[in-house]
Amino acid sequence: MRHAAALCVLLASPVLAQDADPHNQLIEGLMACMSGGGQVDLTASMLTAAGWTRDDTGEDGLVYFNPGTGQDSQVYMAVDGSFCHVESFSVGSADASELLAASLGAPDGAAFDYSSDDMGCTRLDFDTGVSATITSGGNDPTCASETDSGVRFELTPE
Repeated sequence: MRHAAALCVLLASPVLAQDADPHNQLIEGLMACMSGGGQVDLTASMLTAAGWTRDDTGEDGLVYFNPGTGQDSQVYMAVDGSFCHVESFSVGSADASELLAASLGAPDGAAFDYSSDDMGCTRLDFDTGVSATITSGGNDPTCASETDSGVRFELTPE
């Protein structure tokens, strides 16, 4: 959680607020999902500080977040805090994997090991017990896409 306070300050800065760059939006979503630790209100406060909007009117059991500028990214999470999903409609899975490792890895973030999920998709297993699986975007994800991506954090709500 030590990163949560710093992240709130960073995300609230004018440099990142309302950023239309899909790569930066992906980083905002990744950091909020990881730092939020499955807590919907904490994740929401980080994202809304960066200009994202919260939408509780979608599917039952999910909360959606959309950037204030552009339509290339979305974050959604389970209301029970069991997962947080960051999706980019324009950044491929290889780039998303690199951004994830660079944004959340050691030395400043949590240490992690690479593994694979049941489908063979790349997964980062953090020493905090959180895992992040990288796939394509969409309803029927595959392990890789050049045009879109999804990163699903499996969390243990606090």
